[in-house]
Amino acid sequence: MNEMNEKSADRVAYLVAGYIRQTLSEQEHDELDEWMTASDENQRLFEELTDPITIQRGLREFDVPNEDLALHRIKSKIRFTDKEVKKKRRSWISYSAAASIIIAAGLIIFFMANKKTKSSTGNIVKTNVIKPGGNFATLTLADGKTIDLSASKKGLIDSTQGNEVLKTSDGQINYIGAGVTIAYHILTTPAGGQYSVLLPDSTRVWLNSSSSLKYPVSFSSNERVVELTGEAYFEVKHLISAVRHSADTPSRGGQGRVPFIVKVGRMQVEVLGTHFNINAYSDEPMISTTLLEGKVVVSQESGVGSRELVPGEQARLKGNGEWKIENAVDVDEVVAWKNGLFIFKDSKIENVMRQIGRWYNAEIVYEGKVDHHFNATIDRKESVEKLLHFLEETNEVHFKVEGRRIVVRP
Repeated sequence: MNEMNEKSADRVAYLVAGYIRQTLSEQEHDELDEWMTASDENQRLFEELTDPITIQRGLREFDVPNEDLALHRIKSKIRFTDKEVKKKRRSWISYSAAASIIIAAGLIIFFMANKKTKSSTGNIVKTNVIKPGGNFATLTLADGKTIDLSASKKGLIDSTQGNEVLKTSDGQINYIGAGVTIAYHILTTPAGGQYSVLLPDSTRVWLNSSSSLKYPVSFSSNERVVELTGEAYFEVKHLISAVRHSADTPSRGGQGRVPFIVKVGRMQVEVLGTHFNINAYSDEPMISTTLLEGKVVVSQESGVGSRELVPGEQARLKGNGEWKIENAVDVDEVVAWKNGLFIFKDSKIENVMRQIGRWYNAEIVYEGKVDHHFNATIDRKESVEKLLHFLEETNEVHFKVEGRRIVVRP
């Protein structure tokens, strides 16, 4: 291993140790992600180094941790080229020291896990069946043709409606130019999928798992209307209408502004230019709209019972038509999915497992009642085994994985 490769190994060891200790900066997280996605071997090595079950099994091989042996095992598995890790102009931590940090962090995980009463973690077996979600979606064109976006190459996808639809990177499609006909596209994500689209008006939308967004390839000059199922986060582009309105026919948005309207189940959300999240899954007890920035007006589909929200507020519409406005909502928890996280704050197990089921495309089955409320922040890239293991450390819930089924027990 040449000098640069040795330094690359040092750097990766440092990043892995920082990940375990939860001390990485956002830039370092990106650097680690880049290394992990460079090859399947890197991904497997990362999972092995950070897997608490593997750490426990390794510790059982010797009573006192042998750092030289651990160093030899780790180094024997790492193979690098100079391009696999970004070259940094900074001092390199020694590989031996980094390995020691990994072992120390592993011991912390080991002892924390074993402070709890012994649980049924043996039922959470390693599986290749249930995997974390990713950038998966299909795009249905106006003629009914369906495109698998995860399988399509970067570049031009369609231009049949007068504008160009481009796949610019994984998890993102852009519309360039104005369409010439009235036509609609539908972006659909499966369970275990997510995707982002830049609409023809430059509004950006992120779709969560098991969701769909129907939108025109060209918006009208006086309003923009889309239809949503599931969950999405919107960053709406502020637009001024080129059409001059008389005093008798004022613009709905006022001052010539073009309103953006989201139709979602029994709720309608009208905005002028703002950031907000809508959760309207059919298995959720209500439709909720959470405002992060700007202003929105929510109403029932018929236009009855309109409410205006300010940032930090959430409008909830129950199945019986009852409205409720929640103040000072934790917006970080609401949009955690968009930021690659699960954030549970005083969450019931049913809420936790609904999110897990969608992201990992798993069936959730309950055997008994779990009354505990959960608090956790977990990366959505984690394996389902590791995520369930974290929840089991509360000793308030236990899981058994059977194929694509996750059994929940008290």
